[in-house]
Amino acid sequence: MERIKPVGYLKTTKTGKAHISELIRRETGTKAGEGIPFVMNAKTVLLYDPNLNLQELLASIDVLKQDVKLRTTQKEPEKSEQR
Repeated sequence: MERIKPVGYLKTTKTGKAHISELIRRETGTKAGEGIPFVMNAKTVLLYDPNLNLQELLASIDVLKQDVKLRTTQKEPEKSEQR
């Protein structure tokens, strides 16, 4: 099974609110209190800089795809014990 090492986690409170880290705000070019746009599908959410045009966003997704590949590690299969 492949595992992906994340950059970090968004943690939610019991009421469903989340803290957006300074790293995410810096990467998206937003300040505290501003909205961060996102797109999503059934299994993925992408936060992005609202100042990107379509071509810049697509190029950024290509870079992100490569980053995910680099963060992926193979989990070694369980070794069966011999008796």
